[in-house]
Amino acid sequence: MLKIYLCGKMSGLTFDEMNSWRKKIEDALKIKSGLTGTPTKVINPVTYYNFEKKRHQTEIEVEEFDLAHVITSDIIIVNLDGLKDSIGTIIALHDAHYHHRIPVIAFGNKHLYDELHPWVQNDITRVE
Repeated sequence: MLKIYLCGKMSGLTFDEMNSWRKKIEDALKIKSGLTGTPTKVINPVTYYNFEKKRHQTEIEVEEFDLAHVITSDIIIVNLDGLKDSIGTIIALHDAHYHHRIPVIAFGNKHLYDELHPWVQNDITRVE
């Protein structure tokens, strides 16, 4: 089974802003998965934890949950929008790439990638 984690900024965003792009990608991946016959599990962290419904007791719980999914994924898809200011996303990308060599595919405006610190750029395998 191919496991794909949808990574991106959440802090300071509305539920719709943090979830709408993830839902579109998740739906598209499910369709493609069915067409190719490749079983795929898409992890949308907003499904589990978000800033509108507090389901967690500590931030450690959220961090460990997210990073456990990140480092056990086959591919990370990251939204460049807001990435520069999202320390949680930057940590997740670092752990995925540096420690586990998981491919990271970024999407969004190329200028957002160009504005990232070079070390963050190094954690991204490909920009679309």
